[in-house]
Amino acid sequence: MAESSVAYQITVDGTTLAVEGIRGSFQSKRAGLDAHLATRLATFLDDAHDSIDCAIYDLRHPLILDALARAVARKVRVRIAFDAGKEHVGGLSADPKPDGTEVALAHAGLLPYATPVHEHGRHLMHDKFVLRDGRDVWVGSANFTTGGLELQDNTCLTISSRELVARFAETFAQLTRPHHRHTRSTASLATVEGSSVVVGSTSVLPLFEPEAAEAIEQELASAIRGARKIRLMAFLLSDPGILQSLAPFAQQPDFDIRGVYDPHGMEDVLRYTRQDQALFWFMRDPRFVAAPSHAFSPAREQDFMHNKTLVLDDQLVFTGSYNFSENAEANDETLLKIASEPIAAAYSHYCDVLFAAYGGAIALPQRGKAPSDAPRRRIITAPPISTVTPGLIPVVRPAAQPATQPPVRSAARSTPAHAEMAGSYSTRTLDILVFVVFALIVAVLVALMVFLLISGIVRV
Repeated sequence: MAESSVAYQITVDGTTLAVEGIRGSFQSKRAGLDAHLATRLATFLDDAHDSIDCAIYDLRHPLILDALARAVARKVRVRIAFDAGKEHVGGLSADPKPDGTEVALAHAGLLPYATPVHEHGRHLMHDKFVLRDGRDVWVGSANFTTGGLELQDNTCLTISSRELVARFAETFAQLTRPHHRHTRSTASLATVEGSSVVVGSTSVLPLFEPEAAEAIEQELASAIRGARKIRLMAFLLSDPGILQSLAPFAQQPDFDIRGVYDPHGMEDVLRYTRQDQALFWFMRDPRFVAAPSHAFSPAREQDFMHNKTLVLDDQLVFTGSYNFSENAEANDETLLKIASEPIAAAYSHYCDVLFAAYGGAIALPQRGKAPSDAPRRRIITAPPISTVTPGLIPVVRPAAQPATQPPVRSAARSTPAHAEMAGSYSTRTLDILVFVVFALIVAVLVALMVFLLISGIVRV
């Protein structure tokens, strides 16, 4: 792949990306990546001057509630659309959550500015985006809870584009209409491909369910079938079309595919699905790993592997709130199709860090020809960016953090390569110290012998 000529910046530890009007944040506390999502989102809200439109599945984080309340106090127009369904646990709809958003909004004084969506029925208002001042959008996989912004594996993007925000605004207007109804389109994705928005040099196509209906599944399945390299992060994976497009790779052990999934999300899938169990081959394949998360409990914040991202050929990224499930087509969902080498590189690196941190083995190129009986794989646990995407990252200086954030710890400095180097330094120092001590002992013995000879105590 040719090196990208687009100017962009990725922090040393891989938690943030900045490129021409787009900033990405990559969160995984247990893998050592802390993008400070809660603080970043609160700052995003505090910078609003005219309007905030927020569509969110679960909203209970104190920092975000306080930031929205401050916006109201500043006379900013605040509107909130939230999923009003009761506690949701298990099933093919996925994404369990406790009841509590409405109560949290009431305690923060925000209920007069909020619209409940889907109080009844099985559909979810699963969007996770915020529109600011008609110019900027925050969008991703994270719910606005302590678990979603701090404990879970999630990615979020902020994009500055009035044209893109206008597309989101149309969806938000539908969500806040009285008795919001689902309208499924019969059009294929080909009819909306021309509606991509260009942000700098990046093409962004926003897709919304249930409007897109089967078109998203068809696009994902088609893209997977034509791919030469795949990185997949999924809370769960149950869509028949996507599963079938992945099935041939089960018999291609050398195909460059790597993925991370949430084991409890997949447990729900296997519990309720009627599909052929062979379609879930990836749960037994070493190219995929399960995150060490915990099953849903309403008594605590969740730590799911909550990403919904597909990266293809180091060029194309699909990401958003859309789980790779059949039921996602019936929910209110957002999916972005992003054509960008820098953004794809950042998401691929993030996937590789999670994969290695959760026990996956990454094969690195070996110099020279190894003996036939030599091991062909070297296991690393937190690959630095330069290891995963050689020659593609022009800038790796840490981006400035908000003043309220603690300094970001660099995961790259704790890699085994650095540890090995530190170990070699320690061994060399010990060898030098032993040599110096031995030389001192010899010098003392020689001096003592000379003294004894001169004094006549010892005669030769």
